[in-house]
Amino acid sequence: MMNLMVVDDEHSAVESIASSIAWREYGIGQVYKAYSVKEALQQMASHQVHIIITDIRMPGLSGLDLVSHIRQKWERTKCIILSGHASFDYAKQALKHGTVSYLLKPVRDEELIEAVQQASVQIRLEGEKQQLHQRAMYSVREHLPEKRAELMKDVLLGRKFAEDELVSKLEQLEIGFRPQDKMQLLLIRYDDPQPTHKAFRLMKYAISNVVEEIFSSSYHLCHTDDAYDDLVFMACPKQAQSDPELLLSRLGERLIHSVKQYLNATISLSVSRTGRFPHQVPQLYHQAVSALRKQAEAGKGLHLNAAASSHGATLKSLAALYEPPSLTTLLEAGRMDDAHHKIDQIFAELADSVFPEHVYVAFHYLAAAFSYMAHREGKQLTDVLGEQYQQLLKDGYGVSLRSLEAWTRNVMHQWTERTQDSGQESGSTLIRQVQHWIDHHLGEDLSLQVIAGEVHLHPVYLSKMYKQSTGEGISDYIIRSRMERAVHLLKHTGMKIYEVGQEVGYNNTPYFIQVFRKHYGLTPQDFRNG
Repeated sequence: MMNLMVVDDEHSAVESIASSIAWREYGIGQVYKAYSVKEALQQMASHQVHIIITDIRMPGLSGLDLVSHIRQKWERTKCIILSGHASFDYAKQALKHGTVSYLLKPVRDEELIEAVQQASVQIRLEGEKQQLHQRAMYSVREHLPEKRAELMKDVLLGRKFAEDELVSKLEQLEIGFRPQDKMQLLLIRYDDPQPTHKAFRLMKYAISNVVEEIFSSSYHLCHTDDAYDDLVFMACPKQAQSDPELLLSRLGERLIHSVKQYLNATISLSVSRTGRFPHQVPQLYHQAVSALRKQAEAGKGLHLNAAASSHGATLKSLAALYEPPSLTTLLEAGRMDDAHHKIDQIFAELADSVFPEHVYVAFHYLAAAFSYMAHREGKQLTDVLGEQYQQLLKDGYGVSLRSLEAWTRNVMHQWTERTQDSGQESGSTLIRQVQHWIDHHLGEDLSLQVIAGEVHLHPVYLSKMYKQSTGEGISDYIIRSRMERAVHLLKHTGMKIYEVGQEVGYNNTPYFIQVFRKHYGLTPQDFRNG
């Protein structure tokens, strides 16, 4: 319930309002009485008062003085003016001070009750609004680290922001950077293996706290995880420094020592050169990653100065993804050993890459291959891709190499088991042997007689068996495999057209061009130029 105070220098007026109305019926618990502004302020200092009913003209300070004082000190208290003067100036001043109502004496009880109820409703609505705001602010603060990390990951990957938009986001998330600020990157790799992913995350959280403890007095910090599950800290100096790179390097040594001493853990650290936030961040990051990857064989506990290393790396396609035969081709043919080998190659190349974009590209490549196989076999996507796929899809550019590999291995394991249990492999051992041999001899004579001789079968029998098992002829598979290999070479090498043709078994260049155009609708040169 709310409390009410009646203020008037006329005792009878105060007693009448306080006693003549059953205030409890209208949500008022306590009614206080005051006969001057001074007395009213004294009581308000020791009692909670929600609503004030006050006269204007009183000896000494007036009711308007009281309202003004209340606005400054108790802004949530609502005031009702009760006056015997129908003065426009009085009413104007009362409205200026935010009074709920301006009532003229003599006032009917109904009018007074209505004014008090109106004030009560305003107080409740403002209280609910404040609670909603507090809950919203609590929710924002609770998710602040996560939102900061998301923004920093976008910056790391080179996402473009309008300057006003970026400044607004930085302010909302209480990040101490501004566009064009000088900053450096710290790339921190946790070197010790952990038994579980949860233990790994807890250790990284502890390492982050140590970084904050050591660097926060001199730097504004914000951090995120990269695609390789390394910690990436962006550090912007709080004040100008004569040699910022030297200071950061010294603090880096202290960080490595402190993590070892207090967490009994080993980390490697790569410190970038100084650059401008945010547009130079991706370049600084690639330099820091490159320095760490190049020295990976040197062991644990490294402290590297990325500025002294390469000035960046050129983004190249992942060879293992696109080198034929494709993962889809291997899965279609039931060549699970080869498919697992290709997966091994993909993740070996990803582990050596310095570009987080490669992880994102690999995710979509793998998801497309698995989705195609699910559709081909008439299976639900969820049965093949699993629940973890939705989380990876939600992560987008934030998908990590660790989580991607775990998901891929799991899908491959389940697909292999399902294929073996059903007894319906896409190709027999002999068919897989034939395809494997063809893939590794695309530049040689691939006549039916030669292939049949390799598997010790009569050519006619091999041709019929292959057609029955796969639905296509051996020659169709050879052409398709040669064309896929030719496309790969045209995309990823500088080989001349005739050299590509020879590499895939066509010594007659015009004939190679003819077959390629029939298969893709373009000449090899048009394909390369496009």
